Amino acid sequence: MLRHDMRAAPDRLVPLAAINGQYCSADRRWCVDLSAPQDQDAQALPIVRAGDAAPPMPPPSETFADETYAVWPRLILLEDGSFLAGVEARTSTAYSGGGGSATELRLFRVTPDGQAVATPVLRVPVAASLMIRACFGERDMRNRRGACHDEYGFSGNIELAGDATNGLPALAYVSEAYAFPRGVSRMADSSANPRLKKSDLVRERDPECSFTRRFRFDAATGSYQPDAPLPECSEYTVP
Repeated sequence: MLRHDMRAAPDRLVPLAAINGQYCSADRRWCVDLSAPQDQDAQALPIVRAGDAAPPMPPPSETFADETYAVWPRLILLEDGSFLAGVEARTSTAYSGGGGSATELRLFRVTPDGQAVATPVLRVPVAASLMIRACFGERDMRNRRGACHDEYGFSGNIELAGDATNGLPALAYVSEAYAFPRGVSRMADSSANPRLKKSDLVRERDPECSFTRRFRFDAATGSYQPDAPLPECSEYTVP
């Protein structure tokens, strides 16, 4: 069984760094690895181990269900000796002249022996980047002032946010979303927009999809629930 240094220590969020192919805390006390999905319907799960334990065999490099997986480079140490550890699941899509990718954080509760409960307690988007071709000839290039892609970006971050509810700490989620150039939207044909001005060649922050929410654990659902509904942001988070 893995044990924390102090009994009844407060919940803590610890950064992880890639060290010799493993994600570990700076003092090498904790490391996180991923289990390998066994089939297309399975998911990768985090495994927490003591840093001085022998590292497991690396998972095979196959991609399942059009997803690739990476360790969330943070680890939450819980007062009861368990953990919250995450998997970043990334999907990508290629377009003609463009493409995009999106990453979802799947946060799992991990028991003191290092094994994850199979169902995530939180799923939120943490990164996305999309480029959609907007020029199809010289006229388009002139009208777009050479900015021949609509670009969309999204980022999300999780932090500890206060006292525990039902044994798990509250979490704060902060997101930022932008579009480039100013005025474009995936919900509309940007070729129908007026000719771009030089002042339009800037990233425009989307106030609706740049937001903060506090999540608390709900024992009835077995998952974290936000203090207010999340806005519809698939324009940014779905490639």
